[in-house]
Amino acid sequence: MKRKSRLLLSLTVLTVLLASAAIAFTGTFRTTYASSLASPTSAEFSINGGSDPWGTAFDSSGNVWVAVPQCDPSPTCASTTPPGKIDVFNPNTKSWQTPIQLPSGFGQALFLAFDQQGRVWFPMPMTSSLGMYNPSTKTFSQWTVPTLGSGPWGVAVDSLGTVWFTEHFGNKIGSFNPTTHTFHEIATPATNSVPYGITVDSSNNVWFAENSDAVALIGEYTNAGVLKEYKIRNGSTTGVTPHLITVDSSGNIWWSEGWAGAIGKLNLSLAVPNTNNGVTEFSYPHLCSTCGVHTSGISADSRGLVWFDDSIQSIYGYFSTSGVGTPSVFNSASSNSHPHDGIHAAPNNVVWYTEEFANKLGSITLSSTVPTPVPTVPVTVTPSPTVTSVPGKSLGQDTFQRANQSFWGKASDGQTWGGDANVASGFSIANHAGIATNISSSSAVLGPVTTNASVLFSGSISNFSSNNIGAVTRWVDGNNWYKAYIDGANMIIQKKVNGTSTTLATVPFVATAGKSYSLRFNVTGTTLSARVWLTGTTEPSTWKATATDTSLTSGQAGLRILSQAATTTITSFSATTL
Repeated sequence: MKRKSRLLLSLTVLTVLLASAAIAFTGTFRTTYASSLASPTSAEFSINGGSDPWGTAFDSSGNVWVAVPQCDPSPTCASTTPPGKIDVFNPNTKSWQTPIQLPSGFGQALFLAFDQQGRVWFPMPMTSSLGMYNPSTKTFSQWTVPTLGSGPWGVAVDSLGTVWFTEHFGNKIGSFNPTTHTFHEIATPATNSVPYGITVDSSNNVWFAENSDAVALIGEYTNAGVLKEYKIRNGSTTGVTPHLITVDSSGNIWWSEGWAGAIGKLNLSLAVPNTNNGVTEFSYPHLCSTCGVHTSGISADSRGLVWFDDSIQSIYGYFSTSGVGTPSVFNSASSNSHPHDGIHAAPNNVVWYTEEFANKLGSITLSSTVPTPVPTVPVTVTPSPTVTSVPGKSLGQDTFQRANQSFWGKASDGQTWGGDANVASGFSIANHAGIATNISSSSAVLGPVTTNASVLFSGSISNFSSNNIGAVTRWVDGNNWYKAYIDGANMIIQKKVNGTSTTLATVPFVATAGKSYSLRFNVTGTTLSARVWLTGTTEPSTWKATATDTSLTSGQAGLRILSQAATTTITSFSATTL
């Protein structure tokens, strides 16, 4: 995608898409923000020749090799674009070697991978061919991929020397045997999967990302020749465009999620093909309040951190591969530099990344001792994401990732909280959460009036003594609403009409003060349904309480809190139409 169109799309359309997508996450989604573990030291080096640096790889001497296609694929480069280059940077001398110019008749390399003989391999999507450069003889070779126009893209080499690549335009993955010079192609079940990143685990199982949000799958081609696929989410996958993919030191799979602005993990001990069992998605802070999001590169280092970058935000960050703790993000050294698919952790744990629009190679060094991340309540949460049986349009969404302030102000989707949230003194933002302290029954509503809605929130309360927290729908004012809440002993569905409260359903549910719970409240037609579960565990598939009522027909969605001599902490909120 060209630079202008990327930026325009991020600023105009993606914010809307992401607000909608954020409420439809399934499986487990966690937002674990708090203070950073450590601050990295970064440096930048202008590339030696060409433009639009892309993928990176390391040779056995620790030099950083950079693919420089000299174009910004959208999704291809112009046929008049000359063959690309490969730049080589020596981290010890902080100097560049002579640029390696691809010969006439070659295309442009986007990604690089070394084999055990020290040869560097690179697919060339614009010419649908696979290239190889032998540094010891300074010679090039190339082979045409059997499927013309297949757009070979990402590349990885297994321990046997087989070269694997994705066919971005051909909806396949392919392999090449360097000894016999033969190809083997495997088609994905979906004809619009557009595979992107690819990696190989220690058992020579091949993992790849299916980049279309209409598909949104992680693929595995096993060493026994079996193709398996894993869902990232149930429900809506709008904006979920998995890009690059990596394996951590425990053998679990991580990927970047493109326009969804998140990273994902597949815990192999829990993985079941054709489901999203074992999948967790992790959000991270967005440092630019007016930008879109696009999570591009991802790489795991040897000390238990996974690194990622966001090309639209021009940020990079790291997170514990344990899935516990705090994702830390930082601005790249150059603004609007577009760091993307080149982030790569070297064996010495120095992380390198390319800045496409700044034409630079960046390095990130983190202190050798990284504190073990410790989860805190309510830092680890399950924000708006689990099972949404009928995906719909977003009404409102808030992750509360903003500076401490009085009142709740503007939500993360840009809408302003209504009801009591911006007038009652007990409401505030503190430590990336919505706080309600020492308040009588008060409401916080977000978004437009609607008829049918699903509300999901996660939060805790410091004590349940005559206190409760719950979701409201069809909220008209403080005297007219439907509410589903927990009070420590029960889950209750209630209505208030013209100031008179009526209990519609009560079921036992023991909740512990200080623990975070997630509650979903659906109202469609005359049916009211609710369920509640411990945050971070799987959402139940059945409703815990149901009721019917015809009193209220429309209103806003939000929260209603009774927190006298107590503090309620809300860590995520979302509402969608049904």
